Amino acid sequence: MKDDIDIFEYGGYPHDHRWDLQQNAELLNIVYGFATFGNFLKYFVERFSRKTPNLEKEPFTDIGTSHAIAIDEFSGMVQRYHPTFINDNLGQKDLPVCLIIPSRKKHFLYLKKATWFRGGDQKISPDHLWQNSLKELPSWLRDEVAIHIMKLYGITDKDDVIIPKFIVRDYFKLEFLEPLDETWHHRWFKKFKNHQFFRSQKTYELDLEAFFGWDCFMESIKALDSFFELDIDFGKQSEMKELFEKGISMDVIRSECNKVEDVLTNGTDHDLEGLDVTTEAYIYAEIEKKHDFIQMPLVNDFFRNTKELEQYTNFYPNHYKAMNPNMPKFNGIDNPFYLHRKK
Repeated sequence: MKDDIDIFEYGGYPHDHRWDLQQNAELLNIVYGFATFGNFLKYFVERFSRKTPNLEKEPFTDIGTSHAIAIDEFSGMVQRYHPTFINDNLGQKDLPVCLIIPSRKKHFLYLKKATWFRGGDQKISPDHLWQNSLKELPSWLRDEVAIHIMKLYGITDKDDVIIPKFIVRDYFKLEFLEPLDETWHHRWFKKFKNHQFFRSQKTYELDLEAFFGWDCFMESIKALDSFFELDIDFGKQSEMKELFEKGISMDVIRSECNKVEDVLTNGTDHDLEGLDVTTEAYIYAEIEKKHDFIQMPLVNDFFRNTKELEQYTNFYPNHYKAMNPNMPKFNGIDNPFYLHRKK
């Protein structure tokens, strides 16, 4: 597969863009991709390390991102950077660097949702694609997503058109059916973490899962503290937990990803009403991957709970079972009915 990933093509910023006040930090440099909590980690270390000045102000915006504190309000002992950190520090060695790396399938659902619909601290939902007419959508959502959906599904391009929900869900389902290692986000993070620059630094890989639950977060922070000698004050764990749980309670995207993982991995019975359309699409895709002969329904309404979802797969009529044209292979064999569409 052609490697067309450029980790420095990042939101239109120059390849030498400096994301924090200084070139690098003496205590910790957090290098990460968009939407992977680098700001929160920087804040957390600054607030609870005994090596940094006192910091009391909370970091959260009204949608739960940790962007409320300006960079000049921090001490500078901890820096947060996107990949241009590499170009800004060429020739440097043994810098204390923490990378934040996704590891689970739900992380890539999260990245799809967070990078598209929470970027720039805008509270935009993928549901806007079926709730609003073309002319009512933000320009980027109309031009980068809606117009593409309409072209793929043969929908007439009119300003007053409203794309049906089942079409929007199916569009995202096709993306989630793509093999994980072929997705843009997976390839980006693989190329990012394997960059030779990090081999010359004191590099620690922090699993993105740390930000999806308190116990994992605390275990990860203790390991990070030990690796870099951050001198985190763990006597303040109750304060840490309150802060962490406030952040996750404000983040609908992480909550949905955790719920989906529990449903698909553990079969736990959950209420599924109120999920956004990309989460519904992800569930559809995972079920079709698991059941070769089942296609999920093209209807606007979604399953109300886990039990209804199980009923659909358990009682799917045998006389409707057929090779899924969305799946490239069946039992490891090329599917002759595969409708391969490059989007």
